[in-house]
Amino acid sequence: MSLSLPLILMTMTPATLIFLLSTHLTLMWAALELNTLTVLYLIANKSHPRAIEATIKYFITQALASALMIFSGALNYEMTGSWKITEMTNPIALTTLTLALSIKLGLVPFHFWVPEVLQGMPTLPSIFLLTWQKLGPLVMFFQTAPLINHNLISSMAILSSIVAGWLGINQAQVRKLVALSSIAQMAWMVIIIKYAPSLAVLTFYIYSVAVSAALITLDKLSVTTMKSLTISFSKNPTSTLLLMASVLSLSGLPPLAGFTPKWLTISQLIAEKAIWTSFIMLTSTLLTLFFYVRLWYSSISTMSPNTANMTRLWRKTPNQGSFPASTLATAASILLLCTVFMKAISKDYFIF
Repeated sequence: MSLSLPLILMTMTPATLIFLLSTHLTLMWAALELNTLTVLYLIANKSHPRAIEATIKYFITQALASALMIFSGALNYEMTGSWKITEMTNPIALTTLTLALSIKLGLVPFHFWVPEVLQGMPTLPSIFLLTWQKLGPLVMFFQTAPLINHNLISSMAILSSIVAGWLGINQAQVRKLVALSSIAQMAWMVIIIKYAPSLAVLTFYIYSVAVSAALITLDKLSVTTMKSLTISFSKNPTSTLLLMASVLSLSGLPPLAGFTPKWLTISQLIAEKAIWTSFIMLTSTLLTLFFYVRLWYSSISTMSPNTANMTRLWRKTPNQGSFPASTLATAASILLLCTVFMKAISKDYFIF
C-alpha cells in the first residue's frame, strides 16, 4: 500500500481536476470512471471475503450509474447536438443524469449500497469513498442545478434525511452508522445546491473534515460495534473524546462547526419560501441526532462493568505515538466555526 498510494493519488488528482474544470460530459464521465477504478483497487487490496463482497457491490452500482450517465449524454446529443453538461435541455436526459448522480451519491432510493460497501472497507478507502468520490457528482449537480427538476431533487433529499435517520435508530454497527450519516449529509448538500451552491461547498468541507476524523479515530480505537464502543474510553480517552467531537459536529449541535451549515441552509430555504421543506429537514434531523447522541452516550456517559483493581490500558502505554491525524482534523472542524460565523453575520457566506 505504501508504494501504490502515490500512484493512486497521481491518478485521482488529474481525474479530479478534469471534472472540476471541464463541462464536456464524456470527459467528466471518464474522470469519474478513473476515480472509481482507483477506489475499487483500494477496497479489494485486502484479500478478505467481506472486502471482495464490498468491491463487487460497489462495482455493480457504479457501473449502473455510469451507464445511465453516458446514456443521458447520448440522448441529449441526439436531440441538441451538444455534449456539454450545461446545455442539457432534454428533460428525459436531465432526469436520467439526475438518477445517475443520485446513485453515485447514495441518495434515497439508491442508498442501499452505501452501508453494505462501507462495512467491508478498510479505513483509507472509506475516507476516499465518503469524501473524494462525492466531489465529482456534486460538481455535476452544481453545473446542472439551474436546469434540473428541483422538486425531484428536494424529494430525494428529504427522503434521504428521513430514511437515514430511521435506519440508524436500531443500528449496532458503527461503520453503518457513519454510512447512514453520510447519506443524511448528502441530503443537506443537494437540497441547497439550486439556491446557494457556495453553501453546499461549505457543508461538504465541514462534512469531509468531520467524517475523516471520525473514521481515523474509529480505526485507532478498533471499534466496530456499539458494544465495543463502551470500553473505548478505558482504552484511549483522548481518541474517544476526539471521536465524539467529530460525531457531534456531524450531528449539527452548537457550538461545533456542523451546526453552521445546517443553520445557514435553513435560513436560505426560509428566504426562498420553502417553509415546509425546511420544517421537514429540521424534523428529520431529530432522527439522525438520536443515533449521534447514542454514540456519545455509549462511549463517554457510561462505563462498562469492571473490577476496582483493574489497570486501564491507556495507563500502561503513556506514550501513544505521534499526535494523531484526527486531532488536527477535529481541531480544524471546531475552529472553523469562528470564521464561518463571522461570514454569516456579514452576509458574505455566498462568496468563496
